[in-house]
Amino acid sequence: MYTKIKKIHYSTFLILMPLWTLIGGCDESFLNKEPLGVTSFENLNSQQGVDALLIGAYSLTGGAGSLSGWPGYAYPASVRDWVWDMASDDAYKGSTQGDFNETVERYEALPTEIMLEHRWFVMYDGVSRSNDVLRALNGARENMGTETALAIEAQAKWLRAWFHFRLQKMHFQIPYITEDIDQPELVPNDHAVWNEIEQDLQFAIDNLPASFPGEPGRATRWAALAVKAYVHLFQHEYSEAKPLLDEIIDSGEFDLVDNFYDNHYELTEHNLESIWEVEAAVNDGTGNGINGNPDSWTTNPYNRFMPTCCGMYQPSQDLVNAFKVDESGLPLLGINGPKYNDENLKNDMGIASSQEFAPTEDPVDPRLDWTVGRRGIPYLDWGIHTGNEWIRSQINGGPYNTKKQMYYQGNADIASHAAFARATSINFRKYRFAHILLWRAEVAVEENDLETARELINRIRRRAANQMVMGKVTTTVFDESEIEVDWTQPAANYLVEEYPVFPNQEFARVAVIMETRLETALEGNRFFDLVRWGMDQEVLSEFIINDQQIRSKMQGASYNSALNSRWPIPQSQIDLQPGVLMQDPAW
Repeated sequence: MYTKIKKIHYSTFLILMPLWTLIGGCDESFLNKEPLGVTSFENLNSQQGVDALLIGAYSLTGGAGSLSGWPGYAYPASVRDWVWDMASDDAYKGSTQGDFNETVERYEALPTEIMLEHRWFVMYDGVSRSNDVLRALNGARENMGTETALAIEAQAKWLRAWFHFRLQKMHFQIPYITEDIDQPELVPNDHAVWNEIEQDLQFAIDNLPASFPGEPGRATRWAALAVKAYVHLFQHEYSEAKPLLDEIIDSGEFDLVDNFYDNHYELTEHNLESIWEVEAAVNDGTGNGINGNPDSWTTNPYNRFMPTCCGMYQPSQDLVNAFKVDESGLPLLGINGPKYNDENLKNDMGIASSQEFAPTEDPVDPRLDWTVGRRGIPYLDWGIHTGNEWIRSQINGGPYNTKKQMYYQGNADIASHAAFARATSINFRKYRFAHILLWRAEVAVEENDLETARELINRIRRRAANQMVMGKVTTTVFDESEIEVDWTQPAANYLVEEYPVFPNQEFARVAVIMETRLETALEGNRFFDLVRWGMDQEVLSEFIINDQQIRSKMQGASYNSALNSRWPIPQSQIDLQPGVLMQDPAW
């Protein structure tokens, strides 16, 4: 058995909140008062005290900050980045119109957008907590061994780099705050902080162990290598990312697990593929499962069959189309042949569950039905997805549900909160071996090493063929009649094969990008990946046009990469630090 790193409430330990995160109405005298019911640094000069602060920093990796900030802060700060994935071609905001800010989905978010402010708040709170660990460690080193102290320091610097990274990939420039800065409110955002992120990550690489036996939620050397490689990819520094990725691949410590969905299944956490997971826990004594996976509170199916909520973050028709394959079992890349979104995969948009609808028999990649809930297909062990009645509002969010963060009904006793079933204990596998293979394939393409790229992609595709959703439904009208299912047959016409050749660099690049989408769909990376690939303008402009065939939601929307590829600095932070923080010139 192992111990998960639990989340903790804000008030458990002293949190030195940066000035730029203070909400209007607080003056500086607030910062000079000794808080009630918290511990001072003098009482934390021990390994136990410093580690408690470190756990407090880890607690923000999921995105939720405190009960007082729940759930608003959890939305935009979610480790899954589902709010920002709504700006991609993978996902819709979902749910019903007007129940949640919709400006992100339509590329209309202004500097006053509350989602931006909440994300900034939580990320810099994470930075502040990481720095608190480093400050307390200075007074506690003499009370602990050198190796232990270095491991704590390396974890705190990894976390600090990670929180900054999550902001830097969104904005043009941000301030980098370290523990030795006495007046963080005077630190300008006068440059992109990639170098500072890399320096902290390199310290983590040099000083983190390969594992923490019994505590797998902690960042390890492998997690530091993975994040630094990804940071390099955001800067198109392929030669710098390559040795980091090769070290992970060549280590023999990781491999693809046999089944794709084991990377999302509640009973197969910390498996051979997992490099770093964000921990979640329920039934641990906290109210309403506040330590549970924050995404599951809102983004699971909303229907009369499940004790979950609220139908947000629904898969797009464009994403579903991407899982179509040709007669050879290969994706429709649009190179010398049809493109995946030339024609929509047959769907039940606007069709009631009680009306007749038979899903298409066209071949699809089996990962479709492990990623997306759609009509006529078993939804884990919750029953057959019967279409419209499983959707909160088709006209707003389309005809599909997400599936990757939902638990099996048969595991509800351990995976969901006893009194609040929408809170789950499913960890989010933020970095896994499949990511490493995909990133390494990306590097190989840019080096024109097409055979290496093909071998890496085919390795992932071979695994995709291992696991089919079983249960062929022959019922086409879902009323009160019994649903006919042949559980010995695959639920759909699944077909996935390996690439026989990458004929040229252009083909290989498109193939790697498509494989990244299929393997990691609805894990929150798509928008940021489109931007770093320089594809956002072309892809999202086409998406807006095509999506209007499905929903009216995107009518009048437009995408301008010069403006929309980066999110503005929250205006509230500019106002709190006049003359220090500057707005993105594009805004």
